[in-house]
Amino acid sequence: MKKGILVALLVAACLAGAQNGTLNRVLANEKVLHVVEWVNNLGRKPEDPAYLTMNYRLRRLYFSLTAGSKKNPVVFFGDSITFGTDWQRLFPEVPVVNRGISGDTTLGLLNRQSEVIELQPRQIFLMIGTNDLCFGRPVDQVVTNYDRILARFHSELPDTPVYVQSILPFNDQMYPSNGLRKNRFIRELNAKIKPLAEKYGYAYLDLSGAFTDPDGRLLEQYTYDGLHLNDDAYVVWRRQIDSYVAKASTRK
Repeated sequence: MKKGILVALLVAACLAGAQNGTLNRVLANEKVLHVVEWVNNLGRKPEDPAYLTMNYRLRRLYFSLTAGSKKNPVVFFGDSITFGTDWQRLFPEVPVVNRGISGDTTLGLLNRQSEVIELQPRQIFLMIGTNDLCFGRPVDQVVTNYDRILARFHSELPDTPVYVQSILPFNDQMYPSNGLRKNRFIRELNAKIKPLAEKYGYAYLDLSGAFTDPDGRLLEQYTYDGLHLNDDAYVVWRRQIDSYVAKASTRK
């Protein structure tokens, strides 16, 4: 079956779901969106922007449908590593929204950054970059995009703390090392985004140590495929950022 037919069937199923009130659940379902991502990656070239994929567009549709559901939320902004858990369950005492999209890159975040700004979040937790490397984007170009992301947040959300989280390593013995996604480039990128965070007065949170084995790879115990995280990993992540997450009911 051709890619276009598969996507059309999936969209039709989503639209049908809208008729009986299940569309939001469909668009928030990790398994469904991983299927969409797989379909989109059939024949995808490295230079194709993530924000042109059906997966990206369906997630943005979900975001638009739920944009006003929480006031001044804590926003988790990133790719599939961010998308892969229910952050509200991990932080039940504060309004949280997950703005992760599988396969996303710094360009994708720039393309949808206004949607995060419109939420007037109390905090933003940012992690992005591993897919940029996967698609062959040089480290310095990723850093330039990071700078643009942080500069806009600093300009349009001057009172909102942004926490720049280090990009996690992956396990290249379990997951293929495509493009420039190699752990040495991830370490180089982390070393360059840390001073960027400081440039704008944002905290840089180095999460990598808790997830890295002695060879610099993602610990097997925290992943199911070498790149994406399992439930145990998200518990570790929560513990590392728990003291930074605003628990008060008013915006900080």
